[in-house]
Amino acid sequence: MPLPISDPKAAWPPARLSNVLGKVKEWDAWWTGDLDRLAAVYGGVDATRQATGGAVVKVARSVKRWFVGEPTAGQDRNTKVPMPVAAEMCQASSDLLFSDPFTVTVKAAKTQARLDEILDDDFHTTIAEAAEMAAAHGGVYLVAAWDDKVAQQAFPTVRATDQADPEFRFGRLTAVTFWSVVKTEGDNVWRHLERHEIANGVGVILHGLYQGTADTLGISVGLDHSEVTAPLAVHVDLNLPGTITTGSPGLAVTYVPNQTPNRLWRTDTVGRNLGRSDLDGTERLMDELVETMSDLMRARRAARARVLYSKPLAKSMGVGKGNAIDTAQETYVGVEALGGKDQARLTDMVQVVQPTFDPTGYLATARALLEQIVELAGYSAQTFGLDTGSSGDSAGSRTATEVESRERRSLMTRGRKLREWKPALLRFVEKLLLVDAHVFATGATDVTDLAIEFSDGVQDNPLALAQTALALYQGQSASVEERVAILHPDWQDTEVQKEAAKIREEFALGGLNDPAMAGFDANTEGAARGDEPGAAEPTDR
Repeated sequence: MPLPISDPKAAWPPARLSNVLGKVKEWDAWWTGDLDRLAAVYGGVDATRQATGGAVVKVARSVKRWFVGEPTAGQDRNTKVPMPVAAEMCQASSDLLFSDPFTVTVKAAKTQARLDEILDDDFHTTIAEAAEMAAAHGGVYLVAAWDDKVAQQAFPTVRATDQADPEFRFGRLTAVTFWSVVKTEGDNVWRHLERHEIANGVGVILHGLYQGTADTLGISVGLDHSEVTAPLAVHVDLNLPGTITTGSPGLAVTYVPNQTPNRLWRTDTVGRNLGRSDLDGTERLMDELVETMSDLMRARRAARARVLYSKPLAKSMGVGKGNAIDTAQETYVGVEALGGKDQARLTDMVQVVQPTFDPTGYLATARALLEQIVELAGYSAQTFGLDTGSSGDSAGSRTATEVESRERRSLMTRGRKLREWKPALLRFVEKLLLVDAHVFATGATDVTDLAIEFSDGVQDNPLALAQTALALYQGQSASVEERVAILHPDWQDTEVQKEAAKIREEFALGGLNDPAMAGFDANTEGAARGDEPGAAEPTDR
């Protein structure tokens, strides 16, 4: 289907996305840790609004009590303390997946050479960014983009779930419409719509500019009405202004779910095809954590030392101006006691009040909540430094086996996510290569045997690997190539072979000799028996 037709009353975002967008904005507020966003989502006042048909509903839970949504009216400052546990979990998810670059190989040498140029550091940085966003929002869209004024190759871009209207068939993405606000003037809002679909088996991209309001899409206007979309007006592929062909099969967009299945949107027509956020189900615990840490800081403020001065120490500032205490004054003139009750009142001119403060209970509660949150999200407490073990060994001295046993839950979640990322990345990289070949005429179109390989989640430290290689050498139970591969698990076979050849050349290594034959010379031994030099060894002695 084409871009939406002009309709001044058409709700935007579409009503069918109301459940998805409302929850994604809730997760996004926790991910950013912004108190204003959290108050908007949970407070019920000035909350984020989503269009549903002709009505406007608030994305908030005003019926339930949420600490982050309680008003702070009358306070000089917001004293709530948001804990960045959501951001840490999303970042940890990205680090577990892509802290080390993955390797993509293809059979054709020409395609491999071009692939190595495309999969540069910027590419891997973008994928890591997408993984963190997917952990927060439940999924992310990878888009193949190109601009010869930016780079002489195709490159990936990332689009968020809260600005996308996807269409699925049997769980597979068949089309998607992205939108972004390019200009706002009073009640008028200009939105740029970018639709990806398939025409005659080839991926095409349609662009449109719409002038509406905060809750309606409005009418379609020319792309040249905004400096952001004006450069797109020159594209007229398929005889449609603002239409661009990718020149290759399939969409230029790949949707990557964070985890599946989606428990929350199992029956939603759109949400059942989307992924599950790491934050799903942890919202109430994170709210309790914010309240616990806020109570801790309030108790700390209440325990501040305070000094009480008797009135005679105060200095008059003049008629009608009250009295003041100079806290820097070091010397005071004594005051004669009047006896009686005044004597008891003036005996202690200055009192220091220091309430007791014990954070133990607060910190224990916060730790318990943290452990529940990260475990519910699918991670081990060890991943976030919450290890309660008493072995006392440092993380740097642990072997890979020990680390794996402690972080087994996190590694299981990593494996689960990689099963979603691997096929998605294969599809995306293939499309990126084909788009690159179409736009820049590289000729690198042979994507036969395209394969992707991820690094191990946990690796031994170099000393442990070296000790393993030494033991194998002394036991004569592994070849040079095998020992090099153990020391460098991220190397390809060609790199291992080159290093093994260098080692043989440097140390003049040949075939292994029988230690029992050391110092034995066949010719000398034969001469002692009267044999001719080079004569064959007798077979019968």
